[in-house]
Amino acid sequence: MKNTLVINYEVKDDGKLYLDFGSKDKINYTELLTVLVSSVSMTIRIIGEKSSPETEGVVFRDVINHLQKEFVNPNSFDDLKVVK
Repeated sequence: MKNTLVINYEVKDDGKLYLDFGSKDKINYTELLTVLVSSVSMTIRIIGEKSSPETEGVVFRDVINHLQKEFVNPNSFDDLKVVK
């Protein structure tokens, strides 16, 4: 069974990135995380193949640092809205 995930995003005047998964169906969050993490991994690997393994390592560390900053900052998800 083929599934589709469309992510709409917008960078607003406040500099924040707003995501909309736009699903009208109930989202399976475990599956969503698997798809997103796999996509990030694939993107990092493509960057490494197009440039160098060192660049791949730098991008990987940048992603991990970004995740850490998001979860350490208590205001990161103040505007999170989950529609059930």
